[in-house]
Amino acid sequence: MDAYIIGKVKFRNAKLGYVRVDDGSVIILRVAIIDVRLQDVISPFGVEFEVNVTTGITVYPSSNSLNEVKNKPTIEPGRIVKEGWVQVNIVEKASAHEEIVYNDKKVGTYLVRVEIEPIMVSKNLLYKTVHGVPWYIVRWVPKVAWSKIQE
Repeated sequence: MDAYIIGKVKFRNAKLGYVRVDDGSVIILRVAIIDVRLQDVISPFGVEFEVNVTTGITVYPSSNSLNEVKNKPTIEPGRIVKEGWVQVNIVEKASAHEEIVYNDKKVGTYLVRVEIEPIMVSKNLLYKTVHGVPWYIVRWVPKVAWSKIQE
């Protein structure tokens, strides 16, 4: 079965982002474009796209943050926890992004870019992950933009 995206998209550029927090831990961010669909809407920006993305993080904990949770229970995957969260300050950060080239016979060729800018970080002090590291959550702002590529 042909998917809508096959033949219309070429992956061009991707960059990992990161957040360094005040407990010494570093969190790596990733954004990936899964699908781009042309909308039948004309906007002030010309064409309009629906862009479907996914994101993920991985944590490189500091020794201090590992000590904070070393005797804590492991959180079961999928469990939602409302207690035990503390906000940690971002010391340094860089956004993650991915770019694709979208080509459609009807509208032409566009560069589509998705960027996620990290803006807040919290960690849970009551549980550790199945990997034995502190459980961090990152809030980010997604930025989606496109521009026509002159052919």
